[in-house]
Amino acid sequence: MKHQNALIGVMDPNSYSFRVAFEKLLAFANPKIKYKKKSYNVTSRRITTRPYDILHAECPYKAIINRGAHWNPHHNSFFMTIGYQTYLLNDMITFEAINKNTSYGHMYKLGLNIPKTIALPQQSYDKLKKDNKAIPELIFSEHEFFSIEEIGEEVGYPAFLKPQSGGGWVGVVKVDNPEELLTAYNKSGSKPMNLQKAIDYREFVRTVGVGPQMMPMHYNASAEHSHDRYMRNEFESVELNFLTAEEEDEIKKICKIINSFYGWDHNSCESLIGHDNIIYPIDFANAYPDSTLTSLHFHFPDLVKNMAKWLIFCAVTEKKRSYNFARNWPRYFAIAEDGSLSYKEKLDKYTEIADEYFETKKFEEFCSKYLTSFDEKAYEFFASEEFFNIIDREVDYYFSIPSERPEKKQHYRGIHHYWLSLEEKKLGRETN
Repeated sequence: MKHQNALIGVMDPNSYSFRVAFEKLLAFANPKIKYKKKSYNVTSRRITTRPYDILHAECPYKAIINRGAHWNPHHNSFFMTIGYQTYLLNDMITFEAINKNTSYGHMYKLGLNIPKTIALPQQSYDKLKKDNKAIPELIFSEHEFFSIEEIGEEVGYPAFLKPQSGGGWVGVVKVDNPEELLTAYNKSGSKPMNLQKAIDYREFVRTVGVGPQMMPMHYNASAEHSHDRYMRNEFESVELNFLTAEEEDEIKKICKIINSFYGWDHNSCESLIGHDNIIYPIDFANAYPDSTLTSLHFHFPDLVKNMAKWLIFCAVTEKKRSYNFARNWPRYFAIAEDGSLSYKEKLDKYTEIADEYFETKKFEEFCSKYLTSFDEKAYEFFASEEFFNIIDREVDYYFSIPSERPEKKQHYRGIHHYWLSLEEKKLGRETN
């Protein structure tokens, strides 16, 4: 039987560890799959920036990792030109159309517990005023005066003022009173903002989804450095089973529902578990979720494995993306409007639509039949010196002060050894 090459294109120009770990894991596992009377070799190739013939653009890829195309218009136009021929992990159509404010409104309508949020127009129009094609008296005649103090009182304090779009906590300010809100809004510049009620929480959870696979992680928003935010605390890298079974089930369903609603294969959802035991999603429109080793540490290998399994499935089954991303919205909103259903019952029905969208059952059957040895091969890769070299190289990239690097390498290697020890138990590889 002749082997066909199921080629996965890789585009992630800003993340060394994720991109390289994915490529090397796939090469190490070297999947050869017989599926529906065809035999596939699954390989990867990096997508480079180069000229292409717009009228005759060809797509050699069965699936594409698309991370960061919103920062690279040249790649984005190529992907959208050939997207119908492949499976594009995250197209930019929905990420351009949907921002935080839009998604808050939609998910609230579905019954999710979104905190009180009010959208605010941009504070500064300096850029617009400098545009010689703009006529200020026409533009500003459409704007109404409003009281930022009254809005603050309506939302309540403490609250967070944050940009309508963006990431990495850039531009996010906590405000505790009208004076702080006014000061922060006056400094916010030319981006539309929102003001969202702060939640008194006992647990901050960040869930990263890849296809139907949801991975909740504890998150420490108070950590001084962004790379320490997935640390449980200053002295503990990870706490296993930090959620109850019920909390984990709801957290995973929320992220899967959001991702399927918008057609997002790789997206993260931040949720707060309040002292009232209610789960509040607070940020879930993330076109480029943090996937670096220095941030995710213990969780990094599982994310890479999830990505590999999902794209192997997409490439071999020749899965295609639907570009009518709102086609299931009427089904979701019909459930939302059914007053006979409880919150939990609605989540279950939404999840049925989400699993249908992601073909979850088909994916799980594919993995159990065709990727039976993948976890073993992945363990061998992540236990290899080649992966430890990736850890060292990522530390060199991320930490700019050379004197910091030896301690950081020891730190990340130590966390990874802990992951390996747990993986050994899971696979039954423990030795006496």
